[in-house]
Amino acid sequence: ARKYCPRAWRNMSARKLLSSTAAFATAAGVGVAAWTQIERRMPTLRRYAVELPEGLETPALRILQIADPHLYPGQDFLVDFIRGLADEDFDFVVATGDNFGSIAGADMVRRAFEPLTDRPGAFVFGSNDYYSPRKKRWSTYLTGPSKHSKKRNVPDLPWEDLASFFEAAGWVNLTNQAEIIDVPVKTPIFEGDANRTDLARIGLIGVDDPHIKRDRIPELPDGWYAADTIRLGITHAPYQRVLNEYTSDEAHLILAGHTHGGQLCVPGYGALVTNCDLPRELASGLATWSFAGKESPLHVSAGLGTSRYAPVRFACRPEASIIEMRSAARA
Repeated sequence: ARKYCPRAWRNMSARKLLSSTAAFATAAGVGVAAWTQIERRMPTLRRYAVELPEGLETPALRILQIADPHLYPGQDFLVDFIRGLADEDFDFVVATGDNFGSIAGADMVRRAFEPLTDRPGAFVFGSNDYYSPRKKRWSTYLTGPSKHSKKRNVPDLPWEDLASFFEAAGWVNLTNQAEIIDVPVKTPIFEGDANRTDLARIGLIGVDDPHIKRDRIPELPDGWYAADTIRLGITHAPYQRVLNEYTSDEAHLILAGHTHGGQLCVPGYGALVTNCDLPRELASGLATWSFAGKESPLHVSAGLGTSRYAPVRFACRPEASIIEMRSAARA
């Protein structure tokens, strides 16, 4: 008969427990890794509303923001998603950059945006509209903001062709520029199903990508503070120096991308990093930015794509956004 040995039994139980724990951890790790590949292929459309200040005489404006597609071969699901947004109800498109994932994605970018170009729009560029990404371990994304090599002075991506494509559609190039435009908007007639077309006046101010220090704040155009003008501040990367400038200029909304919403998030905690000096709590979504006693609504998009060298997302779905700016009476 087998003798009872308390110590041997305890050792055997401990070994089984450790073995089971290791197996569970391995299975969980495999499951998380698999989900990062599933989630990055699940783009969604977010909707937000921003209340305009009292006294601003303007119809409501619906803005579609597209951020960080990073298109490269194999991302046709993102091309289809962006093209499908043309069926949504919006008045104005803002593209906040990082459209290319590689030079091979140039045709994909044009194909993705083509159905949207029959609407008015504006754009700025990010570093990945100028320079193709360099191969590196995806885990370096968690170690701090990515750095641009000073040796890379000549862009290797067709940013000029993309700018010409957008400009040919009438979109405003906000590369360190500011402008005021009138945009047709559809206002519901509540007695029936028809819409009335009105004009919304929009003040636009934009910068080139702060992440690679190409940003220069332009002079404000005449009429920026007029009582009928919606003021928008546009940037690819939401660095604090730019947000502070836009808030000082009393922007009614600041739009940015770049962060990918953290890309890898912890449920209940949020983003681990933002790839810039923005606090991680503001990595995505609608918030308020405060500076020198002034406040501006800030929307940071989690974006649609990833670098082809870091094709993972966790607890951070790819997204586009529609933000409706409306008076307090309509809110």
